[in-house]
Amino acid sequence: MSVAAGADRSKNYLNHEKGLWSWLTTLDHKRIGILYMITVLTFFLVGGIFAMLIRLELFSSGKDIIDAGAYNQMMTLHGAIMVFMVIIPGIPAFLGNFILPIHLGAKDVAFPRVNLMSWYCLVIGAVVSLTALLKW
Repeated sequence: MSVAAGADRSKNYLNHEKGLWSWLTTLDHKRIGILYMITVLTFFLVGGIFAMLIRLELFSSGKDIIDAGAYNQMMTLHGAIMVFMVIIPGIPAFLGNFILPIHLGAKDVAFPRVNLMSWYCLVIGAVVSLTALLKW
């Protein structure tokens, strides 16, 4: 009996099923919260790189790294990424999916498929908006 109890404890939301497909089709609110966290942190790093490039350009007068048009585009991308892809989805998506159901004592969220679909909408919307801002 102790072996079965130990086997149950070793199976959690991180290693329940392995592989990328299990993460992309999961209905577990904790895994979806981690997907949101990874997505938000990725966009935070991209926006942070843009901010560092902006500051490097302003370090000295004249054209150092990029020209004026690319500077304006990078400033716009930095602002759009930080507001619409980091701040707005960061708190309600990650904290609302990962921490809130645990604090409420709920086993799962009410509509897990809609919850996963909202993450897909965030990723697809981010790709569409970034390609529109980059004029691809």
